[in-house]
Amino acid sequence: MKLTKFLLAAALLALFAAACGGKPIQTEIPVAGTEIPTSAPTLTPTTVPPKVMNVCIAREPKGLYRYDGSNELAKQNLFDMIYPDLLSVDEQTRQALFFENIPSLENGGIELLDVGLKVGMPVQDAAGQVVYLSEDTWIEHALNYSVANPVEGTHETDYHMNQFRVSFRLRPELKWSDGAPLSAADFVFSYHLAEKASSGQLKWALERTQSFEAADDQTVVWTGVPGFFPKNLDSILWKPLPAHALGSINPEDLPTADLSSRIPLSWGPYRVTDWQVGRQLSLEKNPNFIQAGAFESFDLVNFVVEPDLQAAIEKMRSGDCDLMNPDYHLEALEKNELETLAADLKLMGQAWQPLQQLVFGIVPAVYDQGGYNPWNAARQNILGNVETRKALEACLDPAGLVAGYLSGRLPESVELPVGNQIPSRLDGAGALEAIGWTYPAEGGTTTRTASGVPDVLDGTELRLSLLVGQSQMDLEIAELIRAALSACGVTVETQSLPAEELYKPGPEGLLFGRDFELALLSWQNTEQNFCRFYTSDQIPNNANSWVGTNLAGYANEAFDRDCRAATAWFANLEPSEEDLMRRDLPAIALMPHYQLWAAGSGVVLPDRAEFGDLWRFSPGE
Repeated sequence: MKLTKFLLAAALLALFAAACGGKPIQTEIPVAGTEIPTSAPTLTPTTVPPKVMNVCIAREPKGLYRYDGSNELAKQNLFDMIYPDLLSVDEQTRQALFFENIPSLENGGIELLDVGLKVGMPVQDAAGQVVYLSEDTWIEHALNYSVANPVEGTHETDYHMNQFRVSFRLRPELKWSDGAPLSAADFVFSYHLAEKASSGQLKWALERTQSFEAADDQTVVWTGVPGFFPKNLDSILWKPLPAHALGSINPEDLPTADLSSRIPLSWGPYRVTDWQVGRQLSLEKNPNFIQAGAFESFDLVNFVVEPDLQAAIEKMRSGDCDLMNPDYHLEALEKNELETLAADLKLMGQAWQPLQQLVFGIVPAVYDQGGYNPWNAARQNILGNVETRKALEACLDPAGLVAGYLSGRLPESVELPVGNQIPSRLDGAGALEAIGWTYPAEGGTTTRTASGVPDVLDGTELRLSLLVGQSQMDLEIAELIRAALSACGVTVETQSLPAEELYKPGPEGLLFGRDFELALLSWQNTEQNFCRFYTSDQIPNNANSWVGTNLAGYANEAFDRDCRAATAWFANLEPSEEDLMRRDLPAIALMPHYQLWAAGSGVVLPDRAEFGDLWRFSPGE
């Protein structure tokens, strides 16, 4: 019976094939007791799965609108993917990606204009502040910075200053991720939105921008207020927003509108496709990116929200995440914990900003009234001699101190930065001896005393106080400073204060009241060059209500002049800012403030990668 059913099915199948015009299917009746052979499956093409990179982030951004007033790290990370550096260049051709060229004096993209001004017009003064020109304004001639140009006269008098103008010429093939052309009008649209937002973080650049205009569809022109010269072009380039998509939306609604805050259009290598609040943000390659298809990277990128550090580490180890962004602050972990992580993951360091400085209290406020007389001064002028400061720096060996501290904090696998401190060739102890800081002949002490030191009474001990905060790093660095100077015969007494007391306004506060000998402090990252912190116009004193960054009290006309010249980056003048700081030494750069992040084995990183290079990371084998 079973055999009969089999034969009937085979016959029907053959008739069906013949009716369709095909050849009859040949069948064989199996011999009883034998197995029916099975043919090998036919191979069919399969779709190659997309390459996916999952990035663990500790905090979700509030939104992705550029001018919503927030600046979380996760938002910056997303921006690196959809809005990369407009001034970046192709690694192979060395050509600008988004502009026909990077503006310079040589190609005419940067112009220095000689403009006439009248009293009452906005300018940047010699102190770097934007003010209205008046008779007490100190202005400078920007080409050489060598002559002070005091304002005199009335509102009818013309004065001449230099003005900086930059023309950015866009490449014509640029597009937004929806395919619409990206034009100069988008840059100007963004600038006017920034003006309307007027948040604190935009104020600095807005004050220094006189105009930002589209000369034509491909050319945008920035003109600064007279006297202002940017440290870098990125600080004056207002990033574009799509006028064709956002122009009809009320600017007040842009911080929360989906098209500007949730799924914004992109000009970069990736575009946002989805945002599941509290879970993840998803991106895919942008087919309209100017280099689309020209770089090997991931097809999809997911930013996975995982607030818990240990959970994020487990996701890295399991492969559910390929990267941990710097928001986890891995640098706060102990070295043994970092070494455990480094056994499984690649630990990367970045943002090695030398923001911590040891400041010399060169001219204390007590000298402001009546000057300094060694015979009746409450404090001897130990630090007024630059040779003494240089000898103390040599005793400290800042490069060695920083390297030693970092090696005690970080695993060997973490690549340290190329140090900005140059090892001193000076023998610190020998230099102190030559100046006149000697050990007493009778012995019995490890502290040097003055013998013929300029401006210091003989017999004065080389004993200094060190003012520090209460963070663990500050206390550890302070101990290294104390030990290094002690080895040179300098006695250091450390005073640690809470931040609210340490940074208390002058004249009561020790820092801003200029009542210290050595102070260990950290500056915030700034557009301003560090030598500008120590020009004479920045000395906190009674006349300016104790406001200023020159806590050292250092006043030197040559330093002021050379600092202004050194910060004019386009002029390529000497000495450089670094050389100038080493020459006059109002402060010593010490510990950098750095960030750590982690990568798994599924990601190939470029040399000296930073997290901002995320779109350049490629899949592993």
